[in-house]
Amino acid sequence: MDLYLGSAIGRWALGRIGPHRTGTVFTLDPAIAKEAAAMGLGVSVGDPHEAGTASELAMSVHYPRILGPGLLDRYRAAYNLHPGLLPFGRGFYPVFWALWEGTPAGATLHLMTEGLDAGPIVSQRRVPYDDLDTGGSLHERVTAVERALLMEAWKTLASGGDLKGAPQAPGGTYHSRAEFERLRAPESVADLSAAQLARLARCLTFPGYPTLEVPGGTP
Repeated sequence: MDLYLGSAIGRWALGRIGPHRTGTVFTLDPAIAKEAAAMGLGVSVGDPHEAGTASELAMSVHYPRILGPGLLDRYRAAYNLHPGLLPFGRGFYPVFWALWEGTPAGATLHLMTEGLDAGPIVSQRRVPYDDLDTGGSLHERVTAVERALLMEAWKTLASGGDLKGAPQAPGGTYHSRAEFERLRAPESVADLSAAQLARLARCLTFPGYPTLEVPGGTP
């Protein structure tokens, strides 16, 4: 199985799946690339659409590039681990948008199709939250659920089983990276009330994430 990996959970997944089950590791993360190479695995840090593959299956865990249909067609099945409760939270930063908009949060393992985060759902689990949660605290719980879903799926795949998916329900939400950046822009922040600024700052509170810049100081 080829692995498409990014972020801390991608590195975690590499350690759990192991080299004897892994084909090529595709990543843009130098730490993941180094670790995969040390395990004796083939590593690709370039455009995956230009690389060859001999694996039947693919698993994407927070890989930051969109995999196009030409690439997906090479695999018998390709799965994606997503930190949102699809169909809510399609696109970028689903944990933030769930908390900011008050929509369902959770994690989903789904089959990849041409539509972004639109493929059939293999498994998912909702993660509750309340007004005391920050983006960081909710993200931590969503990550724990992602890990559980991945290990459940991997147990089936490693034994030679198949993972079937069911179509997503209609509706849901989608947000682009540009939409997220526009919300944080000074001109957008200036139009928010004090209460909204405080809530936005709470939703944006992730470990290592830049502090929200608010006109006149921190809310």
